[in-house]
Amino acid sequence: MKGMHRKTGKTIRDAVQLPAHLEQSLHDILSTLLGTRICRRNYGSLLPHLIDQPCNDIIKLKIMNASATAIIRFEPRLKIKQVQVSSTDSQNGWDVTLIGTYSQYNQDQTFKQSYTFGAAA
Repeated sequence: MKGMHRKTGKTIRDAVQLPAHLEQSLHDILSTLLGTRICRRNYGSLLPHLIDQPCNDIIKLKIMNASATAIIRFEPRLKIKQVQVSSTDSQNGWDVTLIGTYSQYNQDQTFKQSYTFGAAA
């Protein structure tokens, strides 16, 4: 699949591991706060509300839930198997790692992609 890179405007094509347009889509879903898109009020996740919270196990669970729920809802090409969350080295942000499968060329491909949210991003 071809698409356009949101920052450079250049064409992006499928990568060997995770297609670039899919990677871009995941980041957009997770970093968009629910209710902020004018024509799509239900698009996004609750993750932006959670990234400035204290680094503890309860917030980690909420981040896992918010991430998985948003991706299941808005990215049907993916099947999430695991969401790993850890605080960054500086304790001012969160590293969210998504693990699962996506369908490409009628075959299931595995993926593992990490994103950093918060002050460390």
